[in-house]
Amino acid sequence: MNWAAYIRMTRPPNSILMYLAVLVGVLFSDSRNLTPATAVLSFATAYGLNGASMVVNDYFDRETDAVNRPERPIPSGAVKPAEAIRYSILLTAVGLAASALTSPACLAVASAAYLTSFLYNWRLKKAGLLGNSLVSVDVVAPFIYGAVLSDGYINPRVLVFTLLAFLANNGREVVKGISDVEGDRLRDVRTVAALYGGKAAAVVGAAHYMAAVALSPLPYLLGYVGLLYLPIVAAADAGFTYTSIAIVRRPIEENAIRQKRLTLLWMFIALLAFALGGLYLG
Repeated sequence: MNWAAYIRMTRPPNSILMYLAVLVGVLFSDSRNLTPATAVLSFATAYGLNGASMVVNDYFDRETDAVNRPERPIPSGAVKPAEAIRYSILLTAVGLAASALTSPACLAVASAAYLTSFLYNWRLKKAGLLGNSLVSVDVVAPFIYGAVLSDGYINPRVLVFTLLAFLANNGREVVKGISDVEGDRLRDVRTVAALYGGKAAAVVGAAHYMAAVALSPLPYLLGYVGLLYLPIVAAADAGFTYTSIAIVRRPIEENAIRQKRLTLLWMFIALLAFALGGLYLG
């Protein structure tokens, strides 16, 4: 068994970001209630379900990946399609079981998020911006999960950060379409890039990034974070601004791949800003 290929299919950086987002959701909850047991369970939920979603994505995208990403585990032959299905079932079972052990409310949030992800991969990926938005809903779901884990409900602070994360990730999804356009057209996936070209997708993606940048002072202005938030989020804002300019100037596949990867870094820095700004409110 090619263990490296199986691990790679779960997209470890993305899955770890999902867990960090859960912790940020807890941080911005009212009670900040997180025990060692729920910390471990929430990691299993975040990594398991996000990893399962990535594996399901690779399964349904195996034909387009043969064109766009032939080095990925399924088209390269490292993992067989049937093995990927079994692997996704295992990861899903781990993630949902961990959420069930946390609380019924957490199980409900986790189940809804995973169902959305599965429907996207199965049927709704071809829906263009709607499909992009569904992916972004799943990306921000960990914030909601963290709040529900801690409090059992969602407060306004979490909703503000959810909005910012949604905008940033939606921009990334639109830009990602530039790098996948050849295979997407083969499958009639109606991304902005496939329908209107790379330049249009770059502009739409950049607009999402810059909307997130424009709204980034809001948590501080509303008193949700301390002063430490500002310099860190400024670094993330600089990154999003750079990516916006870079992709609009060169809306080609190679640059889109680079910028979508850099966007993960900017999102990680933004998560740090949220976390540290929330810890130090003085």
